[in-house]
Amino acid sequence: MSTSRDTDKFVVRLPEGMRNRLADAALARHVSMNTLAVQALESYLDGHTELQIILSALREQLERQGKLPSST
Repeated sequence: MSTSRDTDKFVVRLPEGMRNRLADAALARHVSMNTLAVQALESYLDGHTELQIILSALREQLERQGKLPSST
């Protein structure tokens, strides 16, 4: 398990009111604000990767069907 001294740090400027929203959401889930923020970032990044895979597969299928010009 890593300690606070071993982990990367990243300062973020939040829009007004977002810190309170983050604090409320973390409290409701019984986790720290940091944990909630990291989970949200992981979810976004994982979802973005999955979306790119799906779009790529769809593009390939449409190219095979002749509905899109080949990207190669």
